[in-house]
Amino acid sequence: MLEIELLSPARNSEIGIAAIDCGADSVYIAAPKYGARAQAGNSFEDIALLCSYAHKFGAKVYLTLNTILYDNELEEACEYLWEAYRNGIDAVIVQDLALLKMKRPPIPLFASTQTDIRTPEKAALLEGLGFQRLILARELSLSQIREIRKATTAPLESFVHGALCVSYSGQCYLSQYLAGRSANRGECAQVCRSEYDLVDEEGNILARKTPLLSLKDMNRSSRLEDLIDAGISSFKIEGRLKNVSYVKNIVSAYDTALQEIIERKRSQGVQIRRSSMGRSRHTFIPDTQKTFNRGYTDYYLDGIKEDWKSRDAAKGLGEYIGKVTDIKGGTNSLVSFTYDGKKKLHNSDGICFASGGRVVSGNRANKVEGNRVELFSKIADFKKGDGIYRNYDAEFEKELENTPARMIDTTLDVFLSDGHITVSAKSAWFSKSFTFFLLGDRAQNPEMARNLIRKQLGKTALHFSFSVDSVEGDDIYFYRTSSLNAIRAELAECLEKYLEEERQRTNSRYIAEKKDFSSLKDLAKKAFKEGGGSYLRNCSNSLSKEVYTELGLKDIQPSYEQAPPKPATLMRCKYCIRYQIGLCKKESKDTRKLYLKNGNNTLALEFDCARCEMQVLSP
Repeated sequence: MLEIELLSPARNSEIGIAAIDCGADSVYIAAPKYGARAQAGNSFEDIALLCSYAHKFGAKVYLTLNTILYDNELEEACEYLWEAYRNGIDAVIVQDLALLKMKRPPIPLFASTQTDIRTPEKAALLEGLGFQRLILARELSLSQIREIRKATTAPLESFVHGALCVSYSGQCYLSQYLAGRSANRGECAQVCRSEYDLVDEEGNILARKTPLLSLKDMNRSSRLEDLIDAGISSFKIEGRLKNVSYVKNIVSAYDTALQEIIERKRSQGVQIRRSSMGRSRHTFIPDTQKTFNRGYTDYYLDGIKEDWKSRDAAKGLGEYIGKVTDIKGGTNSLVSFTYDGKKKLHNSDGICFASGGRVVSGNRANKVEGNRVELFSKIADFKKGDGIYRNYDAEFEKELENTPARMIDTTLDVFLSDGHITVSAKSAWFSKSFTFFLLGDRAQNPEMARNLIRKQLGKTALHFSFSVDSVEGDDIYFYRTSSLNAIRAELAECLEKYLEEERQRTNSRYIAEKKDFSSLKDLAKKAFKEGGGSYLRNCSNSLSKEVYTELGLKDIQPSYEQAPPKPATLMRCKYCIRYQIGLCKKESKDTRKLYLKNGNNTLALEFDCARCEMQVLSP
């Protein structure tokens, strides 16, 4: 049975619970520290609350403990592991290899995308070190994913939606260099979204004040089946800093898409299901265009470069509505405008105006009558012909306020005997029988008695939606409605207890094996020769250095944050500015050296055409 997982971000327990309700099979959340998003920490009490709710559906909760650690933090990080384990966390997402050396609880470790998994050798090495799941780099093509699948047996996870880092994850030091805030320590300043000038060696400006390093957002909702066929089983949505409406909309969209794929594959005889129980009854039609985005890309899945750069503004414009055709008012009256296009705006919609891909201004609709829109403004800081984008849909946001109900569809077969009623409960995830003592009178009208049993047991209780398939027995009995309702409630409680016991029994099977890292020396040399060698720069404590030493790796330097080399590679990217502006060396004779300028900072660009990569260098 192939199990497919939809993995959602959770900034806090409230958002995590909403994600579960909308169809997520698992969520990932940070503890108070070390979670690669400094602004998204949570107490262990809130984490326990989320785990308790998720486990009702067999959904899982993963802790993000994926920053690099310093020696004085190792003890506290280990305490976090144990506290997370005691509060129900199902696995921990890790960047720092120091955790492999800790006396940790029996809880699986997942290799974070920050470990920069781009090659079969790197993937096989991390699996050999004991990681139970591999979270792949975003920049991989389907063919590269298939090669990694052939080289490993651990489940593979891939990002499918959300913001894109321009650098290979774990390989970005630009924020640390420019702002003193380390991406590998959870404090990324998103300097890749800043505006830069692109200049050549003679000082000629090729592009002025534009976010040259800012990429579009990822959207692989139409490529999920391709990813499944390539070997991906966990589909990850980015966004631990995003709000609840983002999570509800995007999770619902991917939940719907995955269900359609699963139903189609089942009809073809494929044994496939979701990894958690129950399905969401969506109360709205999800639409990824109505959620913040910088434009969308499926990002290199087909192994070819395309237009990955976000517009001339690194902001989310929203969905395109039309163009301004007329402007009225101003000075002493509110400004209004008319627009072309068939999409309707609503009162309180958020609007931005753009020209040439750049945001000109933003505003909110005060009153909408047809294609005439009055704004909360007396200043018309836009002009005829400007594009109109809706970046906040008031009507859609109202729909998102209603949280879907998630229920576990369960069929019941009922067997009656003198004084007892045996109920066999079945779903796609379990089959279990329970017997209850219940006195009744032999039915003078057996069919009426059967119908009453079907009606009263075939309702909802807790998070189970029951339907009765059959009512049989040595003799058919008539029961009071109140007695049948009590049986239904007791059945739901018994099922919930049984499923929790099964979850705990399954989880208790995991034992962290003691690994002989020295046996992986040959594989380590291959893994760090290409596509990951610079990861050694993230070695920031004595325990991770022990791991690298046992692997036979040499020249292990302190992390960039501890001792930045000069000059240094600040970014290594699949994205290429030369390609983006039409000066690819494979197609152009242009050999000028190029630089990025931002204020007083000048960054050199180097281009490794053999690997089709770009590097951003400090002076």
